Amino acid sequence: MADDNLMEFNEKKFERMSHGHTEGVLDGSYNTKSGEEIHEKRTVKDLGVLTSKDVSFAEHIDDLVLTSKIKAGILLRNFETREAGPMMEMFNSYIRSRLDYCSLVWNPHRREEIDKIEGIQRNFTSKIKGLEQMDYHERLKKLGLYSLKRRRERFLIINTWQQLEEEKENVLKLQTGREGRRRCLRSATIPTTLDSRFRTIIQHSTARTMERLYNSLPHRLQNIRNVRTVTFKIHLDRWLRGVPDTPKIGNYGASVNAETNSVKDQKNRRW
Repeated sequence: MADDNLMEFNEKKFERMSHGHTEGVLDGSYNTKSGEEIHEKRTVKDLGVLTSKDVSFAEHIDDLVLTSKIKAGILLRNFETREAGPMMEMFNSYIRSRLDYCSLVWNPHRREEIDKIEGIQRNFTSKIKGLEQMDYHERLKKLGLYSLKRRRERFLIINTWQQLEEEKENVLKLQTGREGRRRCLRSATIPTTLDSRFRTIIQHSTARTMERLYNSLPHRLQNIRNVRTVTFKIHLDRWLRGVPDTPKIGNYGASVNAETNSVKDQKNRRW
């Protein structure tokens, strides 16, 4: 007897995307239950994140930057105040919340993409009363803000710790090893036989980025165990506040000695 309670999928929402190519293997065709062919797409959206078949998030970042600029323009046109308090409340609620969403997944490594995203906060904070003559680095310190790149790295570090402590499911199968007093992350070597493009994708994947960031922490942070996440965040923020947060965006590059603004490059410099 047929079950009338079985859920029917909405065939209009079916999307298909393939990655890579295997020599001698032809792409097959896929059809819905009613016989309609499911056409392959170059980009699909899942849970609000645009993903391309080349495993990049360039289109998602472009869309994110465009919509953030539009929202910033709307806020600045419709609200006369330029006081720091209400300006930052507007930014955090309507713009930064979107810039943070799912950044663990789409976190960029290309300089131009990092700069485009950072430019949103840089431009918005330049409109705050009393800060117009300060450079971006000074505005970050005055407002007590992290750069957007530093925020994304902070999220990655916290999520790494949560997976290791089983506060969250270890979906990335993160594995630890010991190096003296340190609890470090360890991952398999990337095969040299792989095409350089795929090696780059792996090298900048979420798991590999987590490994580099977590292994950059001082051993006292790496070894924090059996505490609540909020406690780890307090210790992490206390350390991060002493690590220079000086994005190399625009013409600021010459004034920053570190190779990048990443924690791993700035950790040995102090404010």
